[in-house]
Amino acid sequence: MEDIIKTVTEFGIALLEKQHKFFLDGSIDNSEHVSAIKRIADAAYGYLKQKGVNLDSAKKVKKELINHGKDLFVAVWMISEEAEEPLGEEDRREARRTFDELLKGE
Repeated sequence: MEDIIKTVTEFGIALLEKQHKFFLDGSIDNSEHVSAIKRIADAAYGYLKQKGVNLDSAKKVKKELINHGKDLFVAVWMISEEAEEPLGEEDRREARRTFDELLKGE
């Protein structure tokens, strides 16, 4: 079972990174991007459950994938060409809140 968990996690991360590149191209907005992250994580969770992986392990993979997507989202948020001063911790918190709100809106 550990092999399947590792493979699904690695594949999920690869999908998230491809999705993130698509987002950076400007083809989709924040809500569409977070929605895609959630679908990838949900699909991984569903697949693992279907293969008989215990729920705690499947939930852990889902959370890891969502957190990876969130980290990528926040990193882009923190790169602002328009900011007159460097972005700080409050901006990072705002990025995380925005991600979480979009995720819950799904």
